[in-house]
Amino acid sequence: MDLPEFISPPPEKEAVELALDALVFNPVAQDEAARTKAKDEETAPLKAYLLLDASINPDIAICVEAFSEKARCLFDGAAFEELSEVGPWLVELRRYGDAWDWFVEDGYGNNWGIVIHSRLPLMRLKTQMKKFIKIEDEDGETYFFKYYRPQHLNAYLPAFDAGQRASFMRGIESIYAETHGDSGTLQHYTSSPEGQIMVQQHDLIEVGMPLRIQPPSENAVATLLEQAAKDPADAAN
Repeated sequence: MDLPEFISPPPEKEAVELALDALVFNPVAQDEAARTKAKDEETAPLKAYLLLDASINPDIAICVEAFSEKARCLFDGAAFEELSEVGPWLVELRRYGDAWDWFVEDGYGNNWGIVIHSRLPLMRLKTQMKKFIKIEDEDGETYFFKYYRPQHLNAYLPAFDAGQRASFMRGIESIYAETHGDSGTLQHYTSSPEGQIMVQQHDLIEVGMPLRIQPPSENAVATLLEQAAKDPADAAN
């Protein structure tokens, strides 16, 4: 018997969602607990952000402006007026918030954007990430650099030289990016004290499977449904 998805969602899908939640939000919760225990009021809290490419999907800019989470386009002024619908958007996340649930359901695996851990407040992180939107080649030609697309980040970040790495990772503790063609593998970038880019690959199925609440067996569900049909009060007990 095939169980309805609301009773038993596909285990791989559930595992990926649980793994993403744990990898993105557990460090934030652990940081808050450590600062509280140490009565540390000086260190800024660790925060999780999404940096999304609105040119990937026309709903992105509309949705991030509608959600209750704070969101800012990296473009300002005339550029914002002309390009905000297709520009990069930075969203401050909260666990179980609308923006995160929407991204996991609709955006993850579709090259929408990256996740950032930083202690910088939203506007300061926006200023930091805005610096890298435009780059010049050896001939002085200027191009938009969509580093916030996971496919681009995974290709270029490991190839940065020491100066580029230090500049790009300033104020950033971690970056997470899906793997093109393999959304079950999450790339996790950090910077070592020596300025090297450290890359860890997370198998989301492996991380998430132990976090699942196992659904009832088919026989248990069938028995429960039979009891409910005979006597709803007994089935509830």
